[in-house]
Amino acid sequence: MNGLITNYFSVIHDKQSLLFSYAKNMLTENVTKAQEVFDFLHNELAFFILWEERVLLPLFDDKESPLFETYPTYSLHLEVQHIKILIKYINEGFLQLTIPMQANSVTNKLTMSESVETLISVFDELEGLLQQINIKKESLYFPIIDEALTKEEVAELFVTMTYSDAKN
Repeated sequence: MNGLITNYFSVIHDKQSLLFSYAKNMLTENVTKAQEVFDFLHNELAFFILWEERVLLPLFDDKESPLFETYPTYSLHLEVQHIKILIKYINEGFLQLTIPMQANSVTNKLTMSESVETLISVFDELEGLLQQINIKKESLYFPIIDEALTKEEVAELFVTMTYSDAKN
């Protein structure tokens, strides 16, 4: 289908990467803004992860095969679980940052600085993992879909991308 799925997700991934970098950079300047951007990104990632788990990966999975654990989808499932853990850790990190922000002592500022540095390292880990997964999807999964599916089937994939589905 002329790369429509690949191109669509490539743009989505580029946007997410930009927002992710922006949120990470804002951690040292404006924690509240960093959390706002991350919350937006988290919601979008949660939507696409759910869509991929419900729609995309089942197109490739054959769990009955003895080789299932060697399939790229198996590793993608594991990576998605890792993403969810890192997102949870970042959300908890933002919660921990709000306590020192409310008090203005030197000790609290030091605690906040250490917490920001820890959060930046988790952001770095998540960013690297997302980049790795996006490369895999853009070079393996999406081109296969573009080649194998008809226009109608690709249209149906887009129809499945409703935000109401992600909330169920």
